[in-house]
Amino acid sequence: MKKYKLLLWGAILPFFLFSCSKWLDVRPEDEIAEEDAFTSGDGFRHALNGIYYSMESQNMYGMYLTWGIPDALGQVYSYSYSMSNELENAAEYEWENKNLKPVLEAMWKETYYVVANCNNLIQQIRDADPDMFYAKSKEKSAIWGEALALRAFLQFDMLRLYAPAPITNPGNRKFVPYVREYPSYVSQLKAVDECLTAIVEDLRAAKELLWKTDSANTFTQGVFDVPGSGESTFLTRRGYRLNYWAATALLARVYLYAQKGNEALEQANEIIEFATTKGAFPFRNNASNGDIKFYSDVIWGLHVIDLSKIYSTVNRIENVRDQHYLEVCNVEGNYFGEDMTQRNGVWQCNDRRFTYWIEDMNNYHYYYRFKKYDEEKSGSYINISNTMVPLVRMSEMYYVAAEILANQGDEGLTKAKSYLKLVKQGRGLRATDNSMLAVDNALSSDDFMNVLINDMRRDWIGEGQTFYIYKRLNKDIPGDRSSIAASEKVFVIPLPDGETNL
Repeated sequence: MKKYKLLLWGAILPFFLFSCSKWLDVRPEDEIAEEDAFTSGDGFRHALNGIYYSMESQNMYGMYLTWGIPDALGQVYSYSYSMSNELENAAEYEWENKNLKPVLEAMWKETYYVVANCNNLIQQIRDADPDMFYAKSKEKSAIWGEALALRAFLQFDMLRLYAPAPITNPGNRKFVPYVREYPSYVSQLKAVDECLTAIVEDLRAAKELLWKTDSANTFTQGVFDVPGSGESTFLTRRGYRLNYWAATALLARVYLYAQKGNEALEQANEIIEFATTKGAFPFRNNASNGDIKFYSDVIWGLHVIDLSKIYSTVNRIENVRDQHYLEVCNVEGNYFGEDMTQRNGVWQCNDRRFTYWIEDMNNYHYYYRFKKYDEEKSGSYINISNTMVPLVRMSEMYYVAAEILANQGDEGLTKAKSYLKLVKQGRGLRATDNSMLAVDNALSSDDFMNVLINDMRRDWIGEGQTFYIYKRLNKDIPGDRSSIAASEKVFVIPLPDGETNL
C-alpha cells in the first residue's frame, strides 16, 4: 500500500503564487513563504485562486474531467477523425490500456492534491481574524464556504467515477476515501453512503457560509462580466466561483444521485424560485456576440486560461488533408434527429444547441464535428466564451425537478412537462417542433423520462454529465450502432495502482 502525504508544502507553494488584483489571470507572479501564506487576506485569496487555477489543468476540468473522459465513457463521441487515443480507449472501457491508464491516474492524483489544498485552507481559515480580510467576516465566510464546497465537488466526482452508483446497492464495500484532514498520510477507503453523507454535510455547511455573499438580495446578476478590479472583484464575479447557488445546485445533484428525490427537489426549487423572482440565470441567445456556450444560464463555470490550446490538441480542421476532430456520436439517432429538417440539402434545426455546437462536416450528414469549444474571433462575449468551461447550468435544476415531479401523479407530470418545455424554448425550439410535441404526448413518467434524457444529452454535449445520467439510473448507454450494457465493469473505473490507501 502506498502511504504518503497528500500534498507537501513544496508541492503546494505554486498554488500561492498568484496575482490578487487580476484574479482571473492567475499566472505565477511571486513566491510566498510557508509561514507567511495565511497571515493576510492576500494569502487566503492566493490560496483559493490557486485551487481554481489547479482545476483548470488538462488532467482536471480543462478537459479530462469534463468534455474528456466522462464524455468518452458516456459515448458522446465517435473517433473516425480523432487522434485522441486515450478517449477512444475510454469509450471502449479499456482501463489497462497504455494510453488511458496514465490519464486516469493523473486525474485521481491531481484531484486529491487539490483536495489537500482545500483542506489546508479550511483548517487555516477557521480561526483567522476577520479583520485581515478586505470585506471582513463576509469575505472570510466566502473563502471558507468555497473551499468546503470545492472539497465536496471534487470528491463527489471521484465517487461518481471510481465507485458504483447507489441505485446498484453497493452496500458496505469500500471504494474511495473522503479526505477532510491536512496533512493526510493514510486515508481509508469508504463506502458510497459514507462518502455521500460527508459530501452533503460539506455542501450544507458551505451554503450557510456563502449566503452572506450570495443571498437573493446581494447576488450579482452579471456573474461573469461584472466590472471591477482589485480586492472587490473577488466578491463580484461570482459565476467563476463556487457560489451559494452553485453549492445549492450541486446539493440537488448529489441528492438525486443518492436517490433522495424529495431533498433534491427542495434544493432545485430554491434555485428555480430565485431564478423566477429575480430573473437570474436566464436563457438567452447572444451567439452573435460570441457567446457560443450560452453563459447567461451557467450558474458556475471554470475560467480555463489555456482552453483553446487544450482543445486544439483534439480539434484541427484547417488543413483539409489532415483534419482531426471529435465527432458527436449518432447526432440524428441520439440527439437532434426528430427536430432536424433539410432545406436545399442542408440540415437545419431550431435547437440552438445543434446550430452552435454541431457542424455537419462537408454537409455529408454523417460526420458531425463537436465545436462547442471552438475559439470565437469576434463579439463582446468572446473573452468569456473562449475561456469558460460550464460546470453547473440552470437547465439542470429544471431537469432535476422535472424528473422527480414526473413520478408524483398527473399534477406532477404536468408541472414536469412545463419545466422541460421551458428549457427547450430557451434553446430556441418552437411549440410545433417534434421534440416539443413529444413532451406533450408523454402519457406516463417512463415516456417522459425518455424525452427528458434526450434533452439532457443535448444540453450536456461536451460538459461531462451524460455518462452520469446512465450510471445514476443504471441504464444501458446508447452508442453509435448499439448500446453499452449497464454494468459495474463499465460504470466503475478501477483505482490507480497503489492507491488503495492514500
